[in-house]
Amino acid sequence: MIGRRAFLAGAAGLLASRARTSSAALPDYVSGSAIQALLDQARDGRGTRDAAGRYVAKVPKATYLLTKPLIVYGNTHLDATDARIVARFPAEGVKHTMVLNAVGAATGGYTGAGNIAITGGSWDPVWDFVQRDSLDQAPAMNGITIIHSSDVLIQGVTMWNVKWWHGIELNAVRRGTVRDCALKGWIADPGQGLWHGEAVQLDLPAEGNTWGGAGDLTPCRDILLTGNVCDASGSQAGWGQFTGSHTTDPDRPHSGVRIENNTVRNTRWDGIATVNATGVRIAGNRVDGCEGGIYVKSVAGGPLHAVEITGNQVTSCGVRDWLAVRADATGPITDVAVTGNVVPCSRVRYYGSVTPRTGTTLDCPPA
Repeated sequence: MIGRRAFLAGAAGLLASRARTSSAALPDYVSGSAIQALLDQARDGRGTRDAAGRYVAKVPKATYLLTKPLIVYGNTHLDATDARIVARFPAEGVKHTMVLNAVGAATGGYTGAGNIAITGGSWDPVWDFVQRDSLDQAPAMNGITIIHSSDVLIQGVTMWNVKWWHGIELNAVRRGTVRDCALKGWIADPGQGLWHGEAVQLDLPAEGNTWGGAGDLTPCRDILLTGNVCDASGSQAGWGQFTGSHTTDPDRPHSGVRIENNTVRNTRWDGIATVNATGVRIAGNRVDGCEGGIYVKSVAGGPLHAVEITGNQVTSCGVRDWLAVRADATGPITDVAVTGNVVPCSRVRYYGSVTPRTGTTLDCPPA
């Protein structure tokens, strides 16, 4: 297994300088506990339901300050359409994600709180620290984290300037959709490569990255990322990449991953990536001004099947491959269709044992 850093205990390596508070710049915050109270009401079956039978926690228009994660329970729709939500988390003592679904300690598979929707809202984990001239004290964080869950919709969320980690993490999620979200700006971790900075991370729970429940290596299944925009913000540069993974187990690939009709700009590594994912469809995306383009790869001992990369446009990227399929020496990739993409052939590469779909000619086929 290829692991990632252990990161739930706090933000190691942050400087300990004192904050110089500029209270005049801060709004009249509403406590995040007000949102949690609405989520608790939804948990208890109080209020209206949406079309999927989820109880709606509708957040009134205001600016809210979180000091710990919001916990979302099963059959709940957190509607933050009118809200701005910022964070002032301590360096230690809480899990560093603005939102987390409810998961018991022994929960495994996809059996945690599910049938969850999170829609709308402007989310910013570092804005409050910036206003108080103490960005160095902001812990590394995720924006939204869902683990051991099924039937998840994240839609219309705007996520600003995440520090080091991920805007949205789907970890052991089955039937998850991220739709029409804006992921703007990322503060890179100086101790990790830029490939570590996925705006939307597909993960599986292993030692060091299990936010709740069992570290049972459950992969993601049936994931749709569509209509999203990933870009720099007004104050921070772009993400490492829009989507990808950096925890893998060759015997447990993600499956059924569709990445369609997204706009990805100014990422500092690749635009769109999948790692150890089978049944992949990457279609109709626009990747512009990124260091690399679209990159699909296997891992050692993990053969993959059914990869489609079709109808994408890749422009003005940097020195990395603009479109690549890389098979590890012990992880061949079969049934590959790379067709109808707008990308210069000089920037397209196939590495290792990549077998085209029967009757299909790959774009820019290898010599």
